[in-house]
Amino acid sequence: MSSPRDFVLEDLFKFNHIVLDPLVEVYSLPFLLPKILEYPELVLATDAPDDRIVGFILGTRIEDSTEHIGDGKDLSWSHGHVSALAVAHNYRNLGLATRMLTTLRDMMDRQKDLYMDLFVREKNKNAIRLYESLGYVKYRWLPQFYANDHGYDMRLPLSRDVDRISLEGILINKLFSFGSMLYYLFMLYLFGLKDILVYGIGKRLE
Repeated sequence: MSSPRDFVLEDLFKFNHIVLDPLVEVYSLPFLLPKILEYPELVLATDAPDDRIVGFILGTRIEDSTEHIGDGKDLSWSHGHVSALAVAHNYRNLGLATRMLTTLRDMMDRQKDLYMDLFVREKNKNAIRLYESLGYVKYRWLPQFYANDHGYDMRLPLSRDVDRISLEGILINKLFSFGSMLYYLFMLYLFGLKDILVYGIGKRLE
C-alpha cells in the first residue's frame, strides 16, 4: 500500500466510490473545490496497487483570531481541521486512516497550529475509537448536528499546545452537553405524549 500523496484535481473524478457511505459526509464540488485550491498541501489521497484511490483526507486551517502571538513572525491563533476523511470499504482496518491522519497532523505541527479538530457522527463508533486512539478527545457533544444524528467535536492538542489550553472549558462543555441531552429527551417525551393524547382523543371521537 502506498503512502499518502498529494491530491490532484483529476482525483475529483475518481473518489466517488469511497465517499458514498452513510457514515461519511458527502459534500458537493462547490464545497470541496475552494478548500482544495486554498490548501492543496493539506489534501491527501492513498492509492491501491492498481492505482485506484482507496483513501482521501481533506484538511483546512482556521484562523481563530487575527492577532499574532509575540512578535507575530511565527505564531498565530490558528488550528487545523479535518473536513473530510474516507477509506474504501474493502481497505478499512489496514491503517490507511491512521496514516493519513498522522501525516496531516505532522503538517499541522509544522505550521505551528495549536490543535486539530474534526466532527464525527455519534453513531460512528469505529471512527470515534480510531480518533481516541490517536489522542483526540470528545470536546463537546453536538445535538442534531447532522440531519439524522448527533455529533461530537473532537480535538487533538498539537506539539505547540504544551499546556493543553485547547481543551480548556471541556468540563463546562460536558455539563452543557448533558443539559442539552436532557432537554432533547424531554422534548421527545413531550412529542410522544402529545401523539398519544391526540390519538386517544381521536379514537374516542370515532
